[in-house]
Amino acid sequence: MSGFEHQQSGVHGTTKLPDGGLQRWAESVTCVVVVPTFNHGSVVPAVLQALEHQQLPILVVDDGSTDSTEAYLSEWSSSGDRTLCKVVVRHQRNMGKAAAICTGLEKALELGYTHAATIDADGQHDVIDLCNLLDYAAGHHDAVVVGARIHGQDRVPFKSRIGRVLTNALVWIESGVRVCDSQSGMRVYAIASTLALGVRASRYGFETEVLVRAGWNDISVAEHSIQCIYDPPGGRATHFKVWGDTVSAVGMHIALLVRALGPNLVDKGRQGTGTIPRRLGRWFSPRALGRMGSGDAEARHRFAASIGVGLLMATLPIYGLKTVLCVWIAAHFKLHPLAIIAVSSLSTPPIGFVFVAYAICIGSLVLGGALPDFSALDFSTITQWATAGDLLLEWVVGGVIGGLVLGGASYALIRPVLAWRVKRRATV
Repeated sequence: MSGFEHQQSGVHGTTKLPDGGLQRWAESVTCVVVVPTFNHGSVVPAVLQALEHQQLPILVVDDGSTDSTEAYLSEWSSSGDRTLCKVVVRHQRNMGKAAAICTGLEKALELGYTHAATIDADGQHDVIDLCNLLDYAAGHHDAVVVGARIHGQDRVPFKSRIGRVLTNALVWIESGVRVCDSQSGMRVYAIASTLALGVRASRYGFETEVLVRAGWNDISVAEHSIQCIYDPPGGRATHFKVWGDTVSAVGMHIALLVRALGPNLVDKGRQGTGTIPRRLGRWFSPRALGRMGSGDAEARHRFAASIGVGLLMATLPIYGLKTVLCVWIAAHFKLHPLAIIAVSSLSTPPIGFVFVAYAICIGSLVLGGALPDFSALDFSTITQWATAGDLLLEWVVGGVIGGLVLGGASYALIRPVLAWRVKRRATV
C-alpha cells in the first residue's frame, strides 16, 4: 500500500456484523461497504449518513479529492457511533475509480473482511437497494453480485443506454457472461477471488473487465434489480471523460477480445466459460446434444425444440439467411445449434424439393382450397410472372404454416419418446 496515506478510526476487522441488509449472512462471512469517492464533497455526506443509519461497516477510499471531501471524511471518521467500523483510506493523487476499488478491496481483506459491497458516492444509488442487494448476495457468496439498474429505464440518458447495451454485448462475446447492466457500480464481491482475477483496466473499466475475467475463471455472476437516481439532490457529479474514457474502453475490449480468441484460459477440469473457440466447441459439440437428449425435462424440451425448429427452418423459403438465423435462434432460446443447422440442411437438394413441394401444397390448400396441379407446370408456364408469383406466394404461406405444423408435430412426438427412454434406462 505504499504511496497511500491512511486515516483510520473506529472498530477494524469486526466479525460480528450488525443488522441492516446483513441479517442472513453466515457467521464465517463478513462484509464491508467500500465507497470510492473523488471530489464528491457535496453529496458524499448524505451517502455515508444513509449507510450509517443502516448500521453498515464502511470503508471510504478518497481518490485524491481536492474539494471539501478530505476535510469532511477526516471529521466523519472520528465522530459518531464508535462501535461502527468507519475507515478512510486516501490516495495522495487521483488514480481513477479502478485503483480506488482495488485499494478498498485490499484494505478490506487486510481488516479481515471476506466480502465487499461497492456503492458510488455521487448519490445515484439508494442505500435501501444496497441492503436488498446484500440480502440477495447472502445466497450467492461465491458470485459477483451486480445491482442491475432495471427500474426507471425510461429516464436513462440515450447515450448511457446505448453504451450499456454495447458493453453488455461485448461482455457476452468475450466471456459468455450474460448481464443486463455491466457498468453498474453497486455490487458485492468475494474479495480474495476478485483480487486474484488480475483486472488491469483503469478508471471506469474495472467493473466491466471483472465480469469478463470472472466468466473466464469459473466465478459465477448474479444480478439483482436496483433503481438508479439520475437527478440526485445536489446535482449529478460525474468524472467520466467522454473521449479519454471511451478510447480506454475500446482498448480494453480489444485486448479482452484478442485474449478470448486465444488458447484456453483455465484448466480443462474447470467449468469457466473459456475462450471463444472453446465455447463454440462446447456449444456445437455432439456430446452436448446427447447429454441434452438424456437430461432432465428442461434439457429434453430444448432437444425436441431444436429438432422442431430445424424442421421449421427447412420448410421456410429463406435461403441465404438460414444458417445465420439458425445460430441466432439457438443462442437466443438456448437450443443446440448443431441440431437446428443439421435438420434445416434437409432443405438442400434432392430432399429439399420434397420440402418445397410440401410447402406449396399447404399454401395452395390455404389460399385456393385445392392441391396444385404440378403436371400442368412446364418451363414456359413457370417463367410467366403470374404463375411464378402465385407459386412464390403459396410457397411462403405454406412454408410458414407447414413448417410450424411439421416442427410442432416433431416436438410433440420427440418429447415423450425421450422421456420414455430416460425412464426405461432408470429402471434397468
